[in-house]
Order: sequence, then structure tokens, then C-alpha cells
Amino acid sequence: MSAAEGIERALDSLALESGGAGGGVKGLVRVLAPDGLGGIAVGEAMRRLSETHPGVRLEMINAARRPSANLVGIDVAVVVGRPEVSRNESFHLADYFLGLYASAAYVERHPAIESPAQLQEHPLLYFIESMQDVPELIDPVRHLPRMHQSIGATSSMVHVELTRSGAGIGLLPCYLADRAGDLVRLFPEEFAFRASYWAVSRPDLLKRPAVKAVMDALRAAVEDMKDQLAASAGTGRARPRGERRGPRANALAR
Repeated sequence: MSAAEGIERALDSLALESGGAGGGVKGLVRVLAPDGLGGIAVGEAMRRLSETHPGVRLEMINAARRPSANLVGIDVAVVVGRPEVSRNESFHLADYFLGLYASAAYVERHPAIESPAQLQEHPLLYFIESMQDVPELIDPVRHLPRMHQSIGATSSMVHVELTRSGAGIGLLPCYLADRAGDLVRLFPEEFAFRASYWAVSRPDLLKRPAVKAVMDALRAAVEDMKDQLAASAGTGRARPRGERRGPRANALAR
């Protein structure tokens, strides 16, 4: 593997010298990324690369995982939470927030939820507990001790669609839920959980022009959406005196 990577780097550098910056950068890059950020930010990064480096190809594996010290078969890993990997290089991409959401139909079908305590009597839509080992994604559930998990899935995109279908209360990345446009944020002041995205790669992999190009485009794409990622920090609006504290009031606040 080491010899093959050395040959690939040499060929990439020859292409750069003969073709100049831009069109000479080519190669396959494998990226591990959560499906939510992967579909939006990685997609935008590849759109940019298609204009400047059309020879770069990408294969993306979608999962929210802890960083591994040994990136076997992966060039760039986008992970949730600060990685503790001494032999690799890591870069903070952005912070984002998780919040609780329900569909408007779900809110209408159930008695008004007037307090966070009442909310915890409802079913939760989130990651499969036994398959989740990311501390920043496990911690929010500890604040919801009485919510039973009705459906578990390994995909944030699936969580959003399950919530839209009215299957329960979704614990969702706010930037994904807000893009859906038809979900109600529940108690944003009380339930706003911060998490962070980091990119990890090996120093030798970052010397490959194609990997460096993908990393640079990804960081630029995430930088452009930082406001969107941080927009739902749960500040909410001040409620007029006598206004109900249920989810219908939150829906009006949006």
C-alpha cells in the first residue's frame, strides 16, 4: 500500500508539472462523512471541484463514527466530536446544533405539550443506541431519560423523513430539519445540543494533490454554510405574557 501510494503521488506531481495547476489534478478520493453534512457540504465541494479539477473523483461512505487511528481505505474522514488521533491531522470544520422536532400533523394529533416534562412521554426518533459510540451524539439522549425510542436508524436524513411522516419526535440536526420547512421546533431554549464536525486525514495522504484539493474544497464549502449550521442555537423569541409554551406557540414563532 505504501509503495502504491508513493507511485500515485509521483504520477500526480508529474501531471501537475506538465498540465499546470487545475486540470492536472486527478484521482479517486474516498471520504467517510455523516450523511447530512455529506449530502450538502461534500456535494457543494465536489460541484466546485468539477469546475477547477474535473479529473478528481470521489467515493463517499456515509456514517457518523468516532475517528479511527487507522484510516484503512479512507482518505478523509469527517467525524462528529473532537478527534484524539495523534498520528493523523485533524481540522475543525464547524459547530452545529441538535434540536427536537415534530411534524405539524403530529402536533395536531396529540394533546398540547405544555412543558418539557410532558414532551418526554412521547416516542423518540434517533440513532440506534447499540450502534452509536459518538459521545456528542449520545449525550443529548441523557437529557431525555423518559423518552422511549420508537424507531432507530443510522441516518440523520432518515430521522428527518421519519419525523416528517409523524412517527414520533425527532432529535435532528437543526440545519437539516430547518431545510425541510414543514417541521415544528419544540422548546428550542431548553433543548439545543451543540456538536461539532472535524475532518481527519493522514499527513502522507494530504500530500496527494487530489486529497488536498478535496480537503480544501470541503473546508471552503463548510465555511460558507457556518451561519446556517449555527443558526438554530435555541435562543428562540421572548414569549408574551400568557402565551402558551406548547409546540404550537413554537410553530408560530418560526
